[in-house]
Amino acid sequence: MKNLLNRKDKKQSKTLPKRITNDTVAQHREKVLAAGRKHKYPVQYTKRRLVWITMFVSIIILAIFVVIGWMQLYVWRDTSDIAYRITKILPLPVANIDGENAEYSDYLLYHRSSLAVLQSQGQADQKDKVKFYQNQSINKALEVAYAKKLARENNITIDDKRAQDLIKSQQESSKLSQTAYASVVKDNLHWSMDELKIAMKYTLLKQEVSFKVDKTAGSLASDIEKKLRAGKSLKDVATEMGDKVQPVFDLSVSVDNSDGGLTKSAMSLVKGKTSGPIKTLSGDGYYFVTLNNIEGNVVNYSYIKVPLTEFNSRLNYLKNNNKVKYFISIDK
Repeated sequence: MKNLLNRKDKKQSKTLPKRITNDTVAQHREKVLAAGRKHKYPVQYTKRRLVWITMFVSIIILAIFVVIGWMQLYVWRDTSDIAYRITKILPLPVANIDGENAEYSDYLLYHRSSLAVLQSQGQADQKDKVKFYQNQSINKALEVAYAKKLARENNITIDDKRAQDLIKSQQESSKLSQTAYASVVKDNLHWSMDELKIAMKYTLLKQEVSFKVDKTAGSLASDIEKKLRAGKSLKDVATEMGDKVQPVFDLSVSVDNSDGGLTKSAMSLVKGKTSGPIKTLSGDGYYFVTLNNIEGNVVNYSYIKVPLTEFNSRLNYLKNNNKVKYFISIDK
């Protein structure tokens, strides 16, 4: 009987008072904390597990996106806007030449323009033409990559201002407003003005590199300049140089002829006078020009060109001697 009474007293002592007072608040607080403690460790375990699961799922999703992106670019050769934006953000290679990566974005810059032209002509379904322009665009990207490599080795840089000034000069010579000029570029090349500026920078870069590395052409141009100063005519020099130069005599064109600045240079001369070596935008050689006559809107002039061959010779040597690695399949 006594034991039963003791158990009853212990049970009653564990029972909390129904009312919370200053004397019983500590007991109620301990009850709440005790209820929370039993959930503390399970919740921590659940959080850690959730973090690991989230990380694992994120890695799987990222891997899937990487694989799909790789398939889109390197297997299916996607040329969509999304693919182009990705390659402009990520420096992905389309090929490699002499250790220098040709960027995928440069390839798409030219290839998307070619495809847009074919689309406007209703020839986008002609696979032979698509393959031709694809190979042409890859070769252009390789050319840009090799020019970048040689420019870096020779401390040659082209800033945005120089490219922008060239665009402005062409726009002014075309007598179009900026808006109209941008529209013409969009309609014919399917480029934005920013894309045109990139292409102009590449053109100027190759031009500067080509002149820098071609010591033979530079020496020959100096010899011709000396002969002209000594009083020899353009025809005399052309005859003496033979197949080392490319002569053109009595060429008649309109005063607004677009030829990289050759006609403009001829018009700046006094009749019968010959210019020194001129570097045109084409960047294909040194030009010596003699003005023959200007009549109305027609200008007649003669010139001899000292062609640049070193850059293309080096580029072709690398292509023909397995120094180029392609990361997408090409049809030769």
